[in-house]
Order: sequence, then C-alpha cells, then structure tokens
Amino acid sequence: MSSTQVGSIHYDLTLKTDEFDKAISGIAAKTQAIGTKMTDVGKKMSIGVTLPIVAGAGFAIKAASDLNETMNKVDVSFKEHAETVKKWGETSIKTMGLAKQSALDAAALFGDMATGMGLNTDEASKMAMSLTQLGADLASFKNISFERAQVALAGVFTGETEALKGLSIVMTEANLEAFAMSRGITKNMNDMTQAEKVNLRYAYVMDVTKNAQGDFTRTSEGTANQMRMTQERTKELAANLGAKLLPMYNRLLENLNKLLDRWQQLSPASIVTGK
Repeated sequence: MSSTQVGSIHYDLTLKTDEFDKAISGIAAKTQAIGTKMTDVGKKMSIGVTLPIVAGAGFAIKAASDLNETMNKVDVSFKEHAETVKKWGETSIKTMGLAKQSALDAAALFGDMATGMGLNTDEASKMAMSLTQLGADLASFKNISFERAQVALAGVFTGETEALKGLSIVMTEANLEAFAMSRGITKNMNDMTQAEKVNLRYAYVMDVTKNAQGDFTRTSEGTANQMRMTQERTKELAANLGAKLLPMYNRLLENLNKLLDRWQQLSPASIVTGK
C-alpha cells in the first residue's frame, strides 16, 4: 500500500488491480452483449425489409410477364379485333371486379375456343367479352370464384354440361332443341355445324342466366365483391410496377444466359484448370 500527503489532504494511491480487472471485464462483456443484440436486430431488420422487397419485386415482374403473355394471346385470338378487346379490358376492374390481365386472359381463352369452332374473329370477340362479363356476374350472383364460373362457361364451346349444372344451368340436348324451336330454328342439332352449335349453346346460356346478368354492378359495394376487387387491384398494381422492372430484369437474364452458354461451351479440362 502506498500513499501521499499534500498539505492536510491524504491520498491513497493503492491500485486495486483485481477490482479494476473485474470492472473492465464487466464493461467488455456488456459491450459485447450490446453489440451482439445490435447485430441480431440488424439482421432481423434486413430480413424483414429486404426479403419482402425482393419477393414483391418478383411478384410484380411475374404479373407483368403474365400480362404480356396474355396480350400476345389476345392478338393471336382476335387479330384485327384485338384492340377492341384490349380497350374493353381497360375498365374491367370497375365493370367486372377483374384485373385487366384476368379479364383478357379469360377472353383470350374463350376467343381461341370460338375461332377453333369455326366462328370468325368478330363473332369470337363479342362472344368472348360477353362470356367473361357473365362469368364475373355469375361469380357475384352465386358467390363462387370467377375461375369456377369460367370453367363452367367453357361448356358453351365443348358441350360439357356438368359444371354448368352446378350453376343451375341445365344445358341438356332436349333443352337446347326446345330452345331452338322457340327461336324458330328448325334445323336438327345433328345437322348443325360446330359454329352453329356454339351459337345455339351461347344463346341458351345467356337466356337462362338473365337473373345473374349485371349482378356485379348491382352488388359491387358488398363485402364479397369488394374483397374480389382488392385482390384483383393488387394484381393490376403489381403488373404496372413490374412493367417498369421488366426491361432491367430481361437484360439481367440475357447476360446470365450468355454466361451460362459460355460456361457450357467450356471443355471439362478448361473448367478444372481455369484456362
């Protein structure tokens, strides 16, 4: 122990090394613990922020890509009438509660089936838009998914009746013949062309679904339809964002494919030696 005195004041200069070491160790441990916690928080924040951004960008890019593919199908299905169908799709959220991509994709499907059955592109475009609107109205009226209504309405082209029957549309041959007679059509169904049969089924389905037609507009403020619109608006917003990201993403894919192509052309020996 050592001490000194200055005037009347006595100073103890003893250095208690054990206590000092303990104090320093305690401070170091606390500092390390704080650092670890801050690192963990940083990682969690990075995961919590970065991953949703990356996932959101991926969703947006896919939505934009899907819309581009659908636009191509519309062009092929309707040819000179494609622009009319695309313009119709611009208001699909308000009139049907469907994103543009959803409405145009359904219309392209119906249009492709219609032209495949012998209808011209003008007839096909009008029928496709009408059936897509009916699908949205049936989804609203029956409180079912649009996809279910779409599958059922494809029976207009295929003659399939079971899915339609689930929506209370009984499209038997007897009912079709009776409907044809009521419209002054005397031609036997067996003698009809595929296009004539499609037109008959279409007219019948439109006639027996009058109660459902316009239901989306009538009940668009309801919770079920508002929920549908929210989901579809999200898809539409994602497609709009994805359209801005798509060129950059395509360039990235092009460069990656070039790199993979070059890598594929390397011989096994050059891969091992790096030459």
